Amino acid sequence: MFKTSRWKRLTATTLLIATLLPATSAWAQSVTVVSGDTLGNIAYRNQITVEQLKLANHLTSDTIMVGQTLYIPPSSIVYTVKSGDVLWKIAATYGVSIQSIVNVNQLTTADDLWIGQKLLIPTKASSDQSEQPKPATGQDKPWVENVSYKVAAGDTPWTISIAHGIPMSEFLQVNGLSETAYLQIGQLVKVPVHHIPKTAVTGSAYGEYLDWFEAAQYLFPINAVATVTDFATKKTFRVKRTIGASHSDTEPLTTADSAMMKDIWGGSFSWSVRPVIVEVNGRRIAASMTSMPHSIEYIANNDFNGHFDIHFLGSLRHKDNLIDPDHQEAIKIAAGRK
Repeated sequence: MFKTSRWKRLTATTLLIATLLPATSAWAQSVTVVSGDTLGNIAYRNQITVEQLKLANHLTSDTIMVGQTLYIPPSSIVYTVKSGDVLWKIAATYGVSIQSIVNVNQLTTADDLWIGQKLLIPTKASSDQSEQPKPATGQDKPWVENVSYKVAAGDTPWTISIAHGIPMSEFLQVNGLSETAYLQIGQLVKVPVHHIPKTAVTGSAYGEYLDWFEAAQYLFPINAVATVTDFATKKTFRVKRTIGASHSDTEPLTTADSAMMKDIWGGSFSWSVRPVIVEVNGRRIAASMTSMPHSIEYIANNDFNGHFDIHFLGSLRHKDNLIDPDHQEAIKIAAGRK
């Protein structure tokens, strides 16, 4: 009986180790449990928490066995998934790659999340060791990785694109789909995830000089909320990007934000161009805008009948799909390039 129980424990340990082998490349080191070890003292010796240790080894209890191999996660934090979370947003928040989070948590796809789930988020240094693929152009340039997404009930190319902060045309192109394509529940599709490293700024008053099509549109996607600072007066107001492809079609969030815009433009909304800084998710981007309301609106009760335009480096105007030189000059001012 003793031999059988011991054999079962050893078999279970062997299976556990085998299960964890795919993740070994994500960890810097491992330890073998010796007599007297507990999760607490192992965590203490390695300057991590018990929760991090359990997550790294997929342990559901505090029970460990002599001879068992435990993987020690590099410096990381524990993140609890909440409603509305998607992996690309979590990765962007912590400045790491999606693939590094997938690797260290052994996720089957980038969509393998549920509310309340605990994730290990590696630090930037440990993320650099585990992430694949590496950007071909170097970490100082924007780069893209395609992650797998499993189609759920109600998904369309538009809803998937909006949820992941990319243009629908890009999603369709990557997957070889037409605008009328029908997606099946459970179908695996590719979702481009854009990594935009921070760039140097001229000074604290200026914004990053980021190209709209290469970088800025992914940092400020449709439905994102931002704080806009008028470069000259330093007055601020909140906005939401509600639509737009060639530049950001944007709306003030509230009546107070509309009133502040009107105040900045001298008491009335105007087509005159002003340099601004758009701050979204901790990134400050050089931009230019007018305040005149026009065309479609999505936000009601904000005393603003329509939307207004925010331009970034290289963005295009609607009327002729060309660069607007006045906006581009104002963007240079906001970036400290003029």
